[in-house]
Amino acid sequence: MGLKINQIAVFENLELSALIARFGKEWVLEPLAIAYAKQDLLLNEEALLEPYANFFKSAPFLTKEERAELAKYTNINTLTPKEHAGYFGDGFFLYAKWLMGRYPHRSPEILSSIADKQHGVMHFVPLKHRIYPESDALDLEIYGLQQMLLNDSKCPLANNPWAKLGNIVYNFPKPDASKQAPYLLYTAYPQTYNFAPLLMSTRLLLQKLNLHFVELPCVFDGGHWGRLADLEKFLSANAYNLALAHKVGGVLLCAEEDVYQNATYTKALLGSEPSLLESVNNSLAAYDLSYSPKAQVVFLNDLLAKEVLQLEPITPFKGFSAVWFKESAQEHPALLRWLNLHTHSPLFSKESYAHLLDIDREMALKESARIRYAGIDLGVDFLMVDALSQFHMFDTLAAQGSSAYQRDHDSTSALFLPQVVLLALGERDMKALGLDSHKNAFNFL
Repeated sequence: MGLKINQIAVFENLELSALIARFGKEWVLEPLAIAYAKQDLLLNEEALLEPYANFFKSAPFLTKEERAELAKYTNINTLTPKEHAGYFGDGFFLYAKWLMGRYPHRSPEILSSIADKQHGVMHFVPLKHRIYPESDALDLEIYGLQQMLLNDSKCPLANNPWAKLGNIVYNFPKPDASKQAPYLLYTAYPQTYNFAPLLMSTRLLLQKLNLHFVELPCVFDGGHWGRLADLEKFLSANAYNLALAHKVGGVLLCAEEDVYQNATYTKALLGSEPSLLESVNNSLAAYDLSYSPKAQVVFLNDLLAKEVLQLEPITPFKGFSAVWFKESAQEHPALLRWLNLHTHSPLFSKESYAHLLDIDREMALKESARIRYAGIDLGVDFLMVDALSQFHMFDTLAAQGSSAYQRDHDSTSALFLPQVVLLALGERDMKALGLDSHKNAFNFL
């Protein structure tokens, strides 16, 4: 099979009952790529292969059978959500990886062919939410190619144009674990981000909920590129934060999605790789810390979904609506009922292009504006974001994004969940809410 149901690709032969359970009883069926549609849901496979004629001319060593193998990958090219003329294609990157396995001695030239600064593999955005059954297998394969380019010492490609992205600075402070608290609030965000709205509203809400927390110097978690560059340093940084929280008798509290995902990834990997755990703990010993699987992490939104329900909303959001941009599928229906807020979660709300600022700034701005305006055009009152990187695109760089997208700027605000909850609790102090530092200030209706 190869078609899209409600914008999501289905490649496997599945029972209709399973598809109805996932997509409901109203379907919009489309070919994988309308531009390549030959008839109904059939694709013109010859047209999908045409862009690779020059590549095959540059690789005369490939056999006829090896060239034909590309046809097994080209359908994957249709999954990417971004508009990118000339993009080599995610399927082609996977084909290149297959060729590198067959021709290890030619790995540098094959890797060079997909490392292009304008159309290459570093422009990749995740596909897992565009496939059913949902899987990150394709993402992990392509991350493996990016990892080769980010890790300069292990990269087979001379004059690697992307090695600088792997030069991430981790500063490990000597911790003061004398204070004890049930939560350690993570605060080590990049200075390029406007994190004041998130942290100010988080602190205030935790106080209103009588949840005791401490703030201690944490280590920057490595961001998007951390786990793809020097994995051991990335794991050590995240393990430091988890171990510090455990040492002060608490749980690492992550106020936003990206940090939480890096911390949970670290826990999963250290729990399954004893050699990595030993190496990381050898690094942490210099700071009188040791990572234990007992160290815990919690996402602020998940915590709020349990704690906030004990309070009474003063000004619920009846009649208001928002698009909630988040990768997690967790909807927290009880919390939304408490807020009396109608939220939309369309497929584009799982997209993020903040990491492309390091690759192609103009594209990052344009694609971020595309999904921002897709949300605004639904007629919502505001946008909700779970990730600080998404807030950076939707607020700090929103006007630049509007320009890149060639659209008159709309100042619809982006809010974090703690800000929304505080508003429902009747808080109207702009500074306390962190709204005074927004580029697009929230307008009370």
